[in-house]
Amino acid sequence: MQSEVIRNYVGIANSFHDSAIAVVNAEGKVTFAEATERYLQTKRAINNAADQYLRIDQIIESSTDEGAELVLAQPWSSKMIDGMRKNEGQSSLGQFIAKTRPGEIPPLLIDQYAFSRFCQSSAAPMIDITATNLWFGLSQRRPDMAVRSPLVRHYDHHLSHAATACFTSPFEEAACAVIDGYGEGRSYSCYRYVAGQAIEPIDIPPHPQATSLGYFYMLVCRLCGFGLFNGEEWKVMGLAAYGRYDPAIAALLRPLIQVDGLNLIQCRFAETYQIYKNLERYRRRAEEPATAVADLAHTAQRIFSEVVVAYLDALQRETGARNVTLGGGCLLNSAANGLVVEQTGFERAHVFSAPADDGNALGAALLAWQEDHRGAQRPACWQSPYLGSEMSPESIERLLAFGGLAAVQLDSEELLARTARSLADGKIVGWVQGRAEFGPRALGNRSILADPRSGEVKERINARVKFREEFRPFAPAILAEHGAEYFEEFQPTPYMERALRFRREMRDRVPGVAHVDGTGRLQTVEREMNPLFHGLITQFARLTGIPILLNTSFNVMGKPIIHTVEDALAVFHTSGLDILVMGDCFIEKARS
Repeated sequence: MQSEVIRNYVGIANSFHDSAIAVVNAEGKVTFAEATERYLQTKRAINNAADQYLRIDQIIESSTDEGAELVLAQPWSSKMIDGMRKNEGQSSLGQFIAKTRPGEIPPLLIDQYAFSRFCQSSAAPMIDITATNLWFGLSQRRPDMAVRSPLVRHYDHHLSHAATACFTSPFEEAACAVIDGYGEGRSYSCYRYVAGQAIEPIDIPPHPQATSLGYFYMLVCRLCGFGLFNGEEWKVMGLAAYGRYDPAIAALLRPLIQVDGLNLIQCRFAETYQIYKNLERYRRRAEEPATAVADLAHTAQRIFSEVVVAYLDALQRETGARNVTLGGGCLLNSAANGLVVEQTGFERAHVFSAPADDGNALGAALLAWQEDHRGAQRPACWQSPYLGSEMSPESIERLLAFGGLAAVQLDSEELLARTARSLADGKIVGWVQGRAEFGPRALGNRSILADPRSGEVKERINARVKFREEFRPFAPAILAEHGAEYFEEFQPTPYMERALRFRREMRDRVPGVAHVDGTGRLQTVEREMNPLFHGLITQFARLTGIPILLNTSFNVMGKPIIHTVEDALAVFHTSGLDILVMGDCFIEKARS
């Protein structure tokens, strides 16, 4: 009798930006998930494959069952890949620009054309090389692999987003919305989800004026003087709180993004062309500070949020669902996410820690697992985000032996007590524990931490540690059991995925994490999900009466979150960090 084949599932997202790899074992458990940018230490890993040759063997060896057959899962359908190759370099916008005199083309339109060409020329080649490094690496260990074709499955891009959103949620049933920059035919999709069943697409009639909410935000990003692939969309969100609503700007922007049922549409091209010309007067000039366009950022963010709310309200009416799961790059907008439960008919909303294209590696792998386990159900619970790499024990040993630092190793009780005391004394701490978070936000394992009781700490960290603009806010990491004391309309927020409004009487207690508009992009910390981080905040609360720490990602502006011991030391020694805690090692800078 032939034994049953054991399969593991390797999802590889190679969308030319935010590439990532994820592994799901035979039981449907996620054993690894990480974006390529962490390993390469290059923001968003543009045009870099997820299965890096010098590393992929180690990932497979440590994350898959020995001898398991591998299924490679891609978050793009084969039909879409063929279409990318066929349509490369062809677009109606390109044809329009070719017929128009250069001086008559709005710079914003040229920007959009350049971006589209870059996407078209990059996407197909990156998808073509998916798993090339992985398969060759495996063939070096197992020569029989060299003459076998890998088992590859393709999944629709937005279905992969939906799978990430649904399969990581605590819901048995939900509606699902994917709102993206682009996809397969359009930039948004909707689904019905019942645990243990296939995710069912909702039919949305095609619309001739369909558009992209992601492209809308990119337009605003360019007008504000920020980069598209530099991870700078966050800057628009942070800057928005410093501005006011401008009706003249709103009148120009609103026709560019409107809700029509379950479609997102824009005005006709002739009107768009004129709007682009008129918007140039609001573009930030090279010599101007970012605050000069705060009203533009504020107005655009309000319109973005209104569109998200209106779209999801339409989905709720369509489905009657109480729960909604959300995916796609637009769902990294925490300001809009914070309004979903408050302003739509949905009672609960779920956004995983990696809703953008990096998360699609996980979605594709889970779809492949489900395909082989029809009717099986993963537990309906929060998916841990701590799925990435750990710090190398060998590197830590070398640090202790040769680093020349006053490093001490402490048991967990003393480590928490000493770190909490240092934070209460105003020290800024780099905190590195366990496995890295999957997604763009630090959730207590690759974090920079500080005392939120002082408003001055914001300027200190922005200027001396992160080296970034003064308007950038910081997140309150709060013990989940105290969330309702500090926030209005409180909702559990384990992935730092939504901004909520502080209760007015609490803002002055934690000015370091209250944004100027009275909100905070909070992370609710549960003991079950991260016992060490929960223990640290608990110790800090005993000392100060405040169950919150300021939490920001362990990096400097323009770089991804740290990946190795060496990365952590580089930031520690070249910034204003006072203390580095890595595992059980407590390292404090010598006072000058």
